[in-house]
Formats: sequence, C-alpha cells, structure tokens
Amino acid sequence: MPGKLRMPGQNRLHTMSSPNPPIDQRGYANPELLVSTEWLADHLDDPGVRIVDCDPPGGFERTHIPGTVPVVDNYYKSRDRIHVQSASEFEQTMSALGISNDMTVIAYDSDRAHLSPRLFWALRLYGHDRVKVLDGGFAKWFEEGRPLERKTRRYAPGNFTAQGPQPVNALKDDVLAEIGNSETVFWDVRTDEEYSGENDRGTARGGRIPGAVHLEWANLVTGEDVPVFKPGDELRALLEGVGVTPDKNIVAY
Repeated sequence: MPGKLRMPGQNRLHTMSSPNPPIDQRGYANPELLVSTEWLADHLDDPGVRIVDCDPPGGFERTHIPGTVPVVDNYYKSRDRIHVQSASEFEQTMSALGISNDMTVIAYDSDRAHLSPRLFWALRLYGHDRVKVLDGGFAKWFEEGRPLERKTRRYAPGNFTAQGPQPVNALKDDVLAEIGNSETVFWDVRTDEEYSGENDRGTARGGRIPGAVHLEWANLVTGEDVPVFKPGDELRALLEGVGVTPDKNIVAY
C-alpha cells in the first residue's frame, strides 16, 4: 500500500515546519542509538532486523510499517503490574515477537517517542544493545509517503536469551540512599501536574521524590507535527537548565 494514506479522523497530511539536520549532524554523543526513516526503508526486508510497533492496541491494526510486529504490553511489566518483567518473562516476550540475540531491533511509535524508548530501555536492561529508536517515529514515516501495510506478519519464534539485568536501573534502596546527595539528580520526566502532585494517576500518594528536578520528556523532541529529537546543543541547554549535567549521577523517572 504505497503512497500517502489519510488516517482516520485526519483532515490533512501534516508537514514539517522546518527541515532538521540528519541524525549524525545534530551533535549527539551517541547518534547510533537513533535510526532514520531512510535507513529503515533500505532494511525493510533485512532478516536481521525486527521492527516493533510500540503503540497501544489499535494503532498497529489501523496501519503500520511493513514487516512490523506489535507488542502486547508496551510497559513490559511483570505479572504484578509493578515491576519490569523478569529475565525469563522478557525472554518469552521477545522470542514471541520473533526476536533473537543476533537481531537489530527498531522501535517506533506514534506518540512523539513516548513509548518506543521503553522497549529500548528494557532490551538494554537485559543486555541487548542492538536496538535503536526510529527518529520521528510513525509520523515521519507516514509524512514521507513511505510504504504501509495492514496485514500481520507471522515470524518463527526467536531465540532470545536475557543477559543481566544490567546496572541501568535504580532500585528502591538505591533511591532512598541517594536522597539529599548533592552528587545525585533525580530527574522527573512526567507532566507538570504529576510533578506537582495535582494528578496522582490513581496512586496512593501524588507528588515527587524529594529534591527532584522537572523537565517533561516531551520537551526533548521538536514541537512540529512530525516531531524528531532536538539537536544535541538544545538538549544539553535544556538539561543543564534544570541541573542535569554529566558530572552528576542521574536517576530519571
């Protein structure tokens, strides 16, 4: 189904208000963590690449990038719905998507890179470094008129073995021990209302970790209809503005 598709409820195709430099020209320390739509278009039929649609149910069924598989739970939570999946649960989740350890995983979503980094983080947690986030996500792919499909591909189960977990997450005792430490910055990436406690999202207590600084995740991408990650100098300025600097131990939540 090539060409541009009018999405349900969409009156017009969005356009980017200004051009953005290629990923490798934005001044990132690790540009290889993102992937461009151009690169992905050239690797749609690569058996060593697995593309994962990280949107909630409904988005994938509407339309998606060819060859994509949908996640069942894009929070990757364990059966207790609080903690991230155990190594054995995560192995089953990834293998069911047809993902093996020798594959490169490309994660994307339709919500300003809100959901795809969760898969990125979960894979890194269990030692899989061959994972990238699609810059601009589905919005950029769609705007560029790249191929789409509605069918669901069926892949043979993968053979994914978790390594770890790796030391990329902070546990409760770690957090409690660092409260008040001037060398540690707790970075709250939630909305203003969640940070202030006005919106408790149904939890027992609203609010934030004592001393936490605030910069909502959405500020890291451009405000255009087709949002991409902001250039490195802009990101550094935003982070430094709230005290998130390379010399600190940073715990984001």
